[in-house]
Formats: sequence, C-alpha cells, structure tokens
Amino acid sequence: MRSITTLVTTAFLLAATPLAAQDRIQVATLNDTPIWLDEVMAVAEGLPAEYRQAGIGQLYPQLVAEVANSRLAAAAARAEGLDKDEQVLEAMRLAADRVLAETYIRNAVALEVTDAAIQQAYDTFAADTASREQVTASHILVETEEEANAIIAELNDGADFAQLAQDKSTGPSGPNGGALGTFGRGQMVPAFENAAFDMPPGSHSAKPVQTQFGWHVIKVTEKSTQPAPSLEEMSDQLAANISRQSFARIVEGLRAEADIEIRPFEDVLGEAEGQASTTNQ
Repeated sequence: MRSITTLVTTAFLLAATPLAAQDRIQVATLNDTPIWLDEVMAVAEGLPAEYRQAGIGQLYPQLVAEVANSRLAAAAARAEGLDKDEQVLEAMRLAADRVLAETYIRNAVALEVTDAAIQQAYDTFAADTASREQVTASHILVETEEEANAIIAELNDGADFAQLAQDKSTGPSGPNGGALGTFGRGQMVPAFENAAFDMPPGSHSAKPVQTQFGWHVIKVTEKSTQPAPSLEEMSDQLAANISRQSFARIVEGLRAEADIEIRPFEDVLGEAEGQASTTNQ
C-alpha cells in the first residue's frame, strides 16, 4: 500500500498535466461516489504555508472530510435551486474562467520548458563568462584628485603600493595595505568596479578613480573566472526562468490581440459609493 507521502507526491506531479480517468487515485467514497486525491490536494493547496511546508499527512482525514462536506453542501444547494441563481451562476462562470486560464497557461508554458530549452539556456549562461569574472585588488583612498595623482607618480617611480596604502589611505583597508580581497561584478560601486575589471593583472591605476567615497588608486593583483555550475545544479533554476519568461510572453501575446480599456479608479469608486448610498436609503 502506498504511503501518504507517495500519494501526495504523485498528486503534485499529476496536477501539472490533465488527468485521464484511469490516472486518478481514489482516496474515499461518498454515497458510493469516489473522492479523488487531486480533489484533496486542491483543498491542501489552500492551506497556510506553514501547514503545507510541514506536510499534510496528519491533516489527511480532515482534508478528505472537507471534500465530502463541500460535495454535500453543493448537493443541498442544487436541491434548493441555488445553481439557477444569477449571482451564483456568475460566480461559477468566473471560477470556470480561472480554471480554464490557469490550465491554458500551464499547458502552454509546459510546452516551452523542455530539455532542449534548458540545455540552450545553460549553454548561453556558460558562454557568458563576464558575469563570473572576479578581481583581486587593493586600493588607496584619498580626499583629493591631486593627492591621488601624487600617489600614482610615486608608484610609477617604484614605490611600494601596500606601504603607500598604510601611510596615506583614508579607507578602512589602509592598515592592511589597501587589500580588498576578491570580488565579482556588482559588489563594488560602478565607477570603481568598471576601472578594476578593465585593468590587467599586476597594474595600478593610470588615472585616479572618483566615487562618492573620494579618489581611488587601484591595484589589480589577479583576475579569474569562476567555473559555471553544472547543468544538473542549475536545471531547476533555468526551468523556473524559462517558465517566467514563457508566462510573460504568452500573456503579452494574448493582450496584444485584445482591446482593453480601464476606467479611472476614482470613477469606479464614485459609482460604487453612489450605489451603496442609494441602497442604504
């Protein structure tokens, strides 16, 4: 007999695709009518996150009972003719639209999240070495451009960079010879980063670099490129990226063929308030 964990896992997997009758897993009966696992999981998906993260095994009987309760209440509503009520019919139409929309988009996205698409996305990422570049650098920070130019002149004459940093840098790395360690793109302010990544290893700034902190003289010790993670390590992330891009493209395509006009919120609010006022009179 399959465990609850296996049943739940199976339900989540099946939820991504339309279910044929023979694929559905029966969990109970109500008046000799089957209650299906996907119905139970639909209720589970509405639970607060902490319940879903902790696992729903202990809630399984209550979830099945909730499906049964809902069916019984719906049958009672039909017996009273509520399924003919205009407001109920409109709510059912809206619910059906949501299910159809979600299914359409899910199916359309699934067609684009293929092994080939993931491989192509990975190849593009792996070829883009710039995003994985790293620089090992030091700097000397001073208040004026004149001071920075004087330091560059000393370096050109053979002065020791680390000693100058200890003697003259106003930055917190000064006592440590100006060492900043190794960093990648996006970790430093743009002007400093651009200058450092443009310099060859073993060189120092030919011109001072200005940022909001002052004037920098930079020395680049080493440049390297981190290896790309494996396809297996990135597969889930790449699939999620493709899904988001596909979703946006599909919705944009649908909207391109539609004429959508949105009334100003103030007009809608005013009309709603007017109706409420008339109703309360």
